[in-house]
Amino acid sequence: MIELRQLRYLVAASEAGSFNRAARKLGIKQATLSRHILQVEQRLGMIIFDRTTRGAVPTSDGANYLLGAKRLVGEFDQLNHWVRQKKDGIIGQIAIGFHTSISAGNLRATLAAFKSANPDLHIDYVERDRAHLLRDVECGMLDIAILLGEVPEHDLKHQTLWSDRIIVVMPEGHPLAAKDQIAFPDLLRETIALSVSDPGPQIQKLLMTKIGTPFLQPHIEVRDISRESLLCTVAMGGCITITSEAVLGLGIGGLEYRDLFESTGQVRAGYSGYWRDDNRNPVLKRFLSFVRERYSLPPLRG
Repeated sequence: MIELRQLRYLVAASEAGSFNRAARKLGIKQATLSRHILQVEQRLGMIIFDRTTRGAVPTSDGANYLLGAKRLVGEFDQLNHWVRQKKDGIIGQIAIGFHTSISAGNLRATLAAFKSANPDLHIDYVERDRAHLLRDVECGMLDIAILLGEVPEHDLKHQTLWSDRIIVVMPEGHPLAAKDQIAFPDLLRETIALSVSDPGPQIQKLLMTKIGTPFLQPHIEVRDISRESLLCTVAMGGCITITSEAVLGLGIGGLEYRDLFESTGQVRAGYSGYWRDDNRNPVLKRFLSFVRERYSLPPLRG
């Protein structure tokens, strides 16, 4: 039986035109290469090479045999290359879920940079509310869900990935627009509109923690509309909203944006990733490694 290694020796000798040069290129002794080529010729009952003082020249039959040998070696190498890329997550696909806008902010920048660095990957983007995203991760429909804040999902692996600025959005000409920085106490006299969808509930919790007391509550209106429609209603006047910088690229007119500050500095909200511990998708591993390197994150716990 002819071995793949022996086919490689034949191809190398044909390309080098000399057993000696082929052996040096392969890193083996010339005697070893000559012995294997002779074994192939004996098993085939055919002379593959004419040996001369100037080198090795394929015979007529040898030239035809070498065509097939080169094709087999090339196909085997391509197959191995595909397997290595698949194992390393260079090719394949990943399903990434999120509940926030990707018009701006670190989520958009991260997804764009990951795709640019891995052009052969197919990425499925899924936008849902966080309850649906977590269920989809649990049942294997999503590889990872990226959510604002942290969720007590003990059955899923998770890690904080990055943070985005929290901003105040108001109609043009609003009195708060005169401020370069807005603090939480500035919001107490305002009507704050939030969406019932994510990340509205998380922003509401933040506001209640920072400025809510038993005697004084922020005036919050929860509306069952999308983030885009919410921003449009803000532009019409009568209210403001609080959200993350991820909406800055939506391009809705009639709005002004200011960063929200507290005593310790700019208010930011962390985004966390959630995935199944038994997910063996190499592309997920590649994505997590990419994010850790991009944001200098510590190794995963456990």
